[in-house]
Amino acid sequence: MTADPIDRRLVELLGEDGRRAFTEIAQQLGVSEATVRARVQRLTSDGTLRIVALCNPLTLGHQSVRLLISVRGLTPRSVARSLVGAPMIGHVALVSGAHDIYLEGTPRDLGQLADLLDEIRRTPGVARIDQYVMTRLYKDYSWNGLRDQSGERALGGSGHPES
Repeated sequence: MTADPIDRRLVELLGEDGRRAFTEIAQQLGVSEATVRARVQRLTSDGTLRIVALCNPLTLGHQSVRLLISVRGLTPRSVARSLVGAPMIGHVALVSGAHDIYLEGTPRDLGQLADLLDEIRRTPGVARIDQYVMTRLYKDYSWNGLRDQSGERALGGSGHPES
């Protein structure tokens, strides 16, 4: 999928407010509401765009953790697939570098974090977990980083997660 300037601006506007009316977006982009609707449908269908509500788990009294996992004996892809269904895990990604998998989780408290870590440790192939508990959130997910040339390459892929 190749994103053109209208797609990019559309994603940016929805990133600011995912509930923004298509009529308002169409007006700002200088296109019809039908065009906005069709583009959003295409971007969501091909996996480029997903409209969700984000919250700061710390304000809800939850912990927020980042886990870096090293895998041994199995492929990182197979281990990542097995971790997708873990409760409290909202983000699973393959990464390069010293670790193989990156997870983000939101356990209610440290006791629930211990339960989550025990569950992950029981997952075949998990060799090591490095954990980081977030103490304050200054910035949440944003598409702002996709405004420069690197963003064109990032949106130029298939948009689908690796199978």
